Amino acid sequence: MSYYHLTITERESILEFLAKGLTIRAIALKLQRSASTISREIRRLSGHYSPSKSQKDYRIKRQNSHKPRILDQQTFLRETIIELIKERQWSPEQISKRLKLEGKATVSYNTIYRHIESHNLKIPLTSHGDTGIRRQLRHRGRQRHHSGDRKHRAPQVDYIPIQERPKFINERRRIGDWELDTIQGKVGEEVLVTAVDRQTRYTLVTKAKRKDSQAINSALQAMFSQIPKEFVLSITPDHGTEFLQLAEIREKLGVTIYWPDPYSPEQRGTNENTNGLIREYFPKRQSLNPRTLEEVSQWQKLLNNRPKKVLGYRTPAEILFDKVLDLV
Repeated sequence: MSYYHLTITERESILEFLAKGLTIRAIALKLQRSASTISREIRRLSGHYSPSKSQKDYRIKRQNSHKPRILDQQTFLRETIIELIKERQWSPEQISKRLKLEGKATVSYNTIYRHIESHNLKIPLTSHGDTGIRRQLRHRGRQRHHSGDRKHRAPQVDYIPIQERPKFINERRRIGDWELDTIQGKVGEEVLVTAVDRQTRYTLVTKAKRKDSQAINSALQAMFSQIPKEFVLSITPDHGTEFLQLAEIREKLGVTIYWPDPYSPEQRGTNENTNGLIREYFPKRQSLNPRTLEEVSQWQKLLNNRPKKVLGYRTPAEILFDKVLDLV
């Protein structure tokens, strides 16, 4: 049976019944409460029974009975969480699991979410419509290109369909199998070239002057020069026209190229998901020309040092280079 605390109306009734000389059991019967409840209530305060004083005493004790919130007590932890959300775009779950992994703190991601919703991590709101730090949490999901908005021609390089890609690549058993794509800002301007390793989720991002084969090939060579050669074994590019002349890349990097079906971004799901994260930094329809290579490199570093659930809350950089980092 659920227990309900006495209300102020019931307390006023107790005072009225006491004035009429009713016994504790008689009062309990009238209020449909247990006699022990009525007895404790009358003994709550010494001296003459007062409903208002009893109600105030109840509220004070009730408030003091709540367990103090961990993020109210630990200022440094709360400020660390704020920084990871604002500066690195980590989710509460990533923060919670990474803090535990590094042995820094134990706080559940539900606790972080609740504090954000109820107390905004104690960050003052600037206006009535200010939604606080919640608006800086990462959005989930992504948008895909509509079929028909890109032309697809035959690649000018040996065509090995994705259906012939070995099982050990599909099952992510090794490092070195990359998925490729481009991200466009404004049409006709500079684009981003992205590559994601299937096993580690390590991401490479750089700029290309144009969305054509020559500019893309130059960007790919620059990108993969950052990675040891033994970690570049195969590539699965998007079927866009900018990737159709990869013979030079195949020869210089010594990689095997596997081609997905046209209009099938789900066959490069790792890269598509990562592009969704990159779009948080480089929104659609915004020119990429003003963005410097240093800025792109900084966002690449943030992505590769963001813990991932699929990696047991280790980061892509830690997995690729087999080195534990101190991130929080």
